[in-house]
Amino acid sequence: MRSYSSPQNNGALFLALLILIAVVVACRFGSSDRSCKATLTYQGKTYTGGDATKEKATSNACNKYCRDDDPEFDAIYRIWLDSPAGRAAGRPSKEESIFKDKRLLDYTTITCANKCVGWTKDGRAKVETKCD
Repeated sequence: MRSYSSPQNNGALFLALLILIAVVVACRFGSSDRSCKATLTYQGKTYTGGDATKEKATSNACNKYCRDDDPEFDAIYRIWLDSPAGRAAGRPSKEESIFKDKRLLDYTTITCANKCVGWTKDGRAKVETKCD
């Protein structure tokens, strides 16, 4: 009869358990439980965004402004929507379109969001951020 409890199997089992414990500990103590929420007010409208840092929460609130109400994004989106790429994507909503087209995503998350964050710094837009 063959035994499955060889020293090599015990060593492999010990190593696997050690790795599992290390992963659990790293996930528990390495993750941030901090949650920040930014409320952006611009031109009488309010947009919210959340993330682990104040800066990212503000940027995410700006992303929502950009996608929902920025006139430049709207123009780029409408042109894309009528293009072969927009038609091939099924003419998605503004929210879905940024996941279908890199140019729309980059405009929202880089160009427009940076412009919006600048407005919060020069006072054209108001942002309140709270972190837990």
